[in-house]
Amino acid sequence: MEFANSPAAFFGPVVVCVRGPSRSGKTTLCERLIAALEPRGIRIAYLKRTHHELDLPGKASGRAWLRGPSAMVIRAPDRLQITVPPGDASPRELLDALPHGIDLVLFETHSTEPFPTLLSTTLDPAPGEDVIGRWTLATVDEDAAAAIAPLLARLPADRALDHALRAAMRLHGGHLCAGLVLGTRLALRGGELLGLDLPDRTKRLIVAVETDRCAVDAVQGVTGCRPGKRTLRLLDYGKLAATFFDQWSGEAVRVATKAGLRDLVSGHSDAGERHERQKLAYLSMNPCELFEHQAARFSPDQFDLPGPPRRRVNCASCGEEVSDGREIATETGPRCRPCAAPAGPR
Repeated sequence: MEFANSPAAFFGPVVVCVRGPSRSGKTTLCERLIAALEPRGIRIAYLKRTHHELDLPGKASGRAWLRGPSAMVIRAPDRLQITVPPGDASPRELLDALPHGIDLVLFETHSTEPFPTLLSTTLDPAPGEDVIGRWTLATVDEDAAAAIAPLLARLPADRALDHALRAAMRLHGGHLCAGLVLGTRLALRGGELLGLDLPDRTKRLIVAVETDRCAVDAVQGVTGCRPGKRTLRLLDYGKLAATFFDQWSGEAVRVATKAGLRDLVSGHSDAGERHERQKLAYLSMNPCELFEHQAARFSPDQFDLPGPPRRRVNCASCGEEVSDGREIATETGPRCRPCAAPAGPR
């Protein structure tokens, strides 16, 4: 996953360095920023390299760690600590270890890194360093307050879209393409029209997707629906569309990309390669420009609902078990679909 560095990013987390020498107030500045931003609902990760050992000498956790486990998890009254081998300490490796859902990373560092920087006044900027604020220990409270605006300017304006895109990207191997963007926004639109919070964790939502391309990964990642939960169906009609069904209310809505959408995109921007233009346009266009929707009829029978199988039979030809009415009735007994096919048994 790429990390956002520029203002008005579409997805995060945003990484900002806090750079200065020892005893310059780096940690004090981070404390002030965390205290100011976390109450606003912005999830912050504090990141630093240290030469100090993390375990107290002689403690059980320290002795266990010396034996070389691949990971160690310790639950203390004030925190949950997950420890893994240190690796090469590169920014990429450190950032990849972050939990999901972080909005802003404060990277306390002595060295320059390829991220926007809050720089101590005791240092001069390095060539090409993107300095977005300065501070001194004597005025750290005022300097922290002044840093809030440039930090907020770098966060994605639409945090719901940001988190949805990241969920889709995780399922899609970290790659963000135009189809994944459309699938993400289509899933959000479906949830919005039904008034549902996503991802759904109650098997309340069933989605039938009409394509087998990148958008499917986005719909899964955003809605939480899965084929294995029987809450996502693949109807390969070759259309970027999906029907969203709320089992509790019985309401269903079909959302589809608008006809001629690529023509709209061509007039939206003339910068960059075609697929990049599409991706940026799909990120910034209004949902009403991207999609059309209509109420739909969706009536799954008992054999299509989530939950344990309602019926099991054995195929009269191969003897294998067939669940949920997928068998074919024949004069000589039920058969699985491969055995009942005109071409004959497998």
